[in-house]
Amino acid sequence: MRTRSSDKKTRARSLDRTLDEQKRFVNPELGEVICLEDGAFARSLYHHLAPKSAITDFLRKSRSYSLTQRRWKLPRSYNKRLDNDLFTPFLNIFSSILKHFWNESTAQVVREIIDTHNISLPHHEGDSTTHSSRPSFVIRAKGPSFQLSRATAAGNLVDTGFSNVASCIDIQVTDKDMPMSEQLMRAAIYARQIFIQQPNRRFVRLLALCAEHFRLFHFDRSGIQYTPYINFHDDPHTFVRIILGLSSPDESDIGLDSSIQWTIENGRKVGGTLRTCNYDNQEIVYPLTNVEPFFFRGCIRGRATICWSVRDPVNGEELVVKDSWKSGDRLSEHVYLQDAFGTPGVAQMVSCEPERDATKTLRGFSDSPPGFHNRIETRIVMKTYGTSIRNFTSVMQVLGALRDAIAGHMELHKKGTLHRDVSIHNVLFGKPGAEPGCRGVLIDLDMAIHYLTDGSKQPANCRIGTRLYQSIAVLSSGKVRCPLPHDHLDDLESFFYIFVHILFVCDAQGVSYPLPEMLSEWNKQNAGVAAGLKEALLARAFVPSEVEERWPIPCLDLFHDLRAFISSLVRQKQELNYSKPVAREEKVKELAANVDQHYTHVLQLLDRAIEALIQAETETPAATNIDQPAVVRPTNTHPPFPDSHSAPTAPQGGPDSQLKIGTGEEVEEAGEEVYRDDPPAVPGSCYVDQQKMEIQSAFNTHKRMRVEIREE
Repeated sequence: MRTRSSDKKTRARSLDRTLDEQKRFVNPELGEVICLEDGAFARSLYHHLAPKSAITDFLRKSRSYSLTQRRWKLPRSYNKRLDNDLFTPFLNIFSSILKHFWNESTAQVVREIIDTHNISLPHHEGDSTTHSSRPSFVIRAKGPSFQLSRATAAGNLVDTGFSNVASCIDIQVTDKDMPMSEQLMRAAIYARQIFIQQPNRRFVRLLALCAEHFRLFHFDRSGIQYTPYINFHDDPHTFVRIILGLSSPDESDIGLDSSIQWTIENGRKVGGTLRTCNYDNQEIVYPLTNVEPFFFRGCIRGRATICWSVRDPVNGEELVVKDSWKSGDRLSEHVYLQDAFGTPGVAQMVSCEPERDATKTLRGFSDSPPGFHNRIETRIVMKTYGTSIRNFTSVMQVLGALRDAIAGHMELHKKGTLHRDVSIHNVLFGKPGAEPGCRGVLIDLDMAIHYLTDGSKQPANCRIGTRLYQSIAVLSSGKVRCPLPHDHLDDLESFFYIFVHILFVCDAQGVSYPLPEMLSEWNKQNAGVAAGLKEALLARAFVPSEVEERWPIPCLDLFHDLRAFISSLVRQKQELNYSKPVAREEKVKELAANVDQHYTHVLQLLDRAIEALIQAETETPAATNIDQPAVVRPTNTHPPFPDSHSAPTAPQGGPDSQLKIGTGEEVEEAGEEVYRDDPPAVPGSCYVDQQKMEIQSAFNTHKRMRVEIREE
């Protein structure tokens, strides 16, 4: 077994121009690809579907296979194709296999081979692309996980699409060798669409045929592996068994999670259920409140987080079920949620299935081989809360939620847990009518650590977190010889950037405005630029005039107070970041010893702002109405709040996207949410220009620090 870089694989231009256009969607998700040395993986699969004797009996009776010549009845060369048609002979072979073995399938579970080499199967993308693709064949499926695909914005249904196929089969129709890079890219495009349009997919297996050989591609959340070519004339039993596996009536055989099932009417999903375990580890079946997940990362490789809304069948309470594939060497989120049980301001877990499956099991590995990164499927059932605080409609509402989420973060820290991914999407409003302490809730502990044990010596990593809200120390970690560990101050700084984001793109009633260029630059891939711009923000003692006009004085005072507090700590941390570990040890301990004071000060600042708003409300109730109705937001060309809950988008992006980063292995977040062109200049651009002028000064400060270190 060996690995190959997907960048090298896809560098050459393909034979298909439309294929090149779609590479931008697929390339970020490939990573390292495992090339198996032999056909053992393919030969190990699906023996439970048909014993060797049954396949031998089929071959003896089949009109598509010659026992005397020990070969399938196919043209011996491309020049001898019947009527220049290579598809019909293969279609006859595939159909004969399915007809022989699946003739007793029920009417509700149907598998059918369809020639699609002239049929465009529509793609689903977050930016509503018009892409489509044409596998040579698909195995069209009918059953509790499949529905007809919508081909147009008008909702027109098509008989065959990626939402109702069990697998795809591609045939090389010329005698010229297709580059391996193009084979891989075609298979990856098909697999990605199957993952997107079938949200309960665990893995996808596809077949590629060339001359007298076939190759099996396997896609899962660890990436891709494929077999070498296997001669289907010499090994007809394996060939038949693979076709049976790709078309199995058992949904788990073809890679679907059968614990999620739908009711199908007129070809579309109209209801569904999700089966899991309750807090007593007893099986429970939850009705889905919506047939589609409300959060979904339909990527090939990575955590592939997906969230379902369900209802408790006993008391009717609405709950959230979160499925994800964690890195095999990372502690499961449920461990941190167990620690947080009963903590106000932090999401509460109801039950969990911590190890539902593993990608190494899907690939038949007993141990993880070199080059392979195992992922483990987890399911967590949690209480449901409100929407993201980005959807606020009053000042009191957003400040109360932010305050209680920070208090929840403090309580987590006291229990030894550090969140490490504080972002606007991970702070939700509490339930309607929530009391102080529960007005805001911190969610998503996927990136959390036990900082007293596994985090005390683990340096900060700019690949962990959401770019727009990362602290300056985290952003700078990639260019520092010995970065400080990620600590509570980095997360408090992230809370400050959430407040800055809200302050700069909304007014006090939550009406949104175009994303300022400053925040757009924060959201770019270059961590150094983002760090410099944030340092410039902290160095300035004013906000743009249009922001001042949109917010009450207590909020502006809160910004200045938080800015001064964060700025002082950032300077201390940056000085320590560029110091030798031995020289900074005592000062790092001093900072850590003041953790309670840090939290208390931030909470006091928020409390003071809230009290000032209450006082102002008493004097002028109309100015800051806590319970005012939601405001209709104007439509903007560039939405100010990137929606991380949308379907996957292409690796280009803009203000409607936030760069979500993971560790080196957590690739699903480091390439899913991507960028478009920069937005046009907006009011406040002069402020950004002033900031840019100060970046060089900040960088020069860093450079002087490094020089001083070398001189010591």
